Amino acid sequence: MKLPDNAVLLDVRQADEFNAGHIKGAVLVPHDTIAEKIGAVVPNKNTPLFVYCRSGRRSAIAVEAMRKLGYTDLTDLGGMDDAKKRLRK
Repeated sequence: MKLPDNAVLLDVRQADEFNAGHIKGAVLVPHDTIAEKIGAVVPNKNTPLFVYCRSGRRSAIAVEAMRKLGYTDLTDLGGMDDAKKRLRK
């Protein structure tokens, strides 16, 4: 899967996890800060957002939170291993 040119790849893990390794080009917005921070990181609610975490649990929580905030183009990539596999295709 190739991301659209205007897409944002969001890593919703914690900073220590992100610093230990992340997918190239990903932006860190921890899932428990989505409501406070996503508007500054991605102000356009129609921007395609591709979201991942470690196992898929936090990405699902983050996607639901962003949906409630009015974001419209959301893809939950699940855990990091699954996300890497999907992005390679």
